[in-house]
Amino acid sequence: MKPINFRRLAEAASLGLSLPSGIAVGMFFGYWLDKWLKTEPWMIILWTLLGIASGLISLVRGIKKYLRESDSEKED
Repeated sequence: MKPINFRRLAEAASLGLSLPSGIAVGMFFGYWLDKWLKTEPWMIILWTLLGIASGLISLVRGIKKYLRESDSEKED
């Protein structure tokens, strides 16, 4: 039986947080800019969309990295 690699398990679990955290950061900045610039609701819409894009890019990169490392472990 193969031992559990807790580092790999933590990396896989953190992938699930990349998309919601990107959205939350985008919404926060959009809300703050809307209040500061009095442009409601345009900044929150724009920054939420940027947060979604950023979260998706981060998620895809993380999945690719995880799969690459997984393949290299199988070869060893």
